[in-house]
Amino acid sequence: SSPIVGPESFGGKHHMRAEWVKAGACDILRAGANGVGGITPTMKVAALAESFGMDCEVHGNGAASLAVVGAIRNCRWYERGLLHPFLDYDEPAAYLNSIVDPMDDQGFVHLSQRPGLGEDINFAYIEANTVSHD
Repeated sequence: SSPIVGPESFGGKHHMRAEWVKAGACDILRAGANGVGGITPTMKVAALAESFGMDCEVHGNGAASLAVVGAIRNCRWYERGLLHPFLDYDEPAAYLNSIVDPMDDQGFVHLSQRPGLGEDINFAYIEANTVSHD
């Protein structure tokens, strides 16, 4: 049998995942920092999953998601791309100098050794696009 992962996206932020566990609606919990309210709520979902012997797969890519994946032990995969066929996951956002999650030759992504969440911020871009300093 194939395990059921869920919920992909659902109202109720991190609180609703407990209802899914209670109802036996999934075998693996899913949460992402962008969908449940940040790193801390995602960590709470991972802890909830772990307390019931479940994995927690982190939804979405980027610095916050990668930080969570690196901080928990019940996640097997990192969702780096394939979210949309027209997005290029090897190109940094305009406000970054480089991507936070480059793949190595074997297809692995490693945690950044940079401070904080590991983003290489393009401060010149931010300054050039700042509307006001007030």
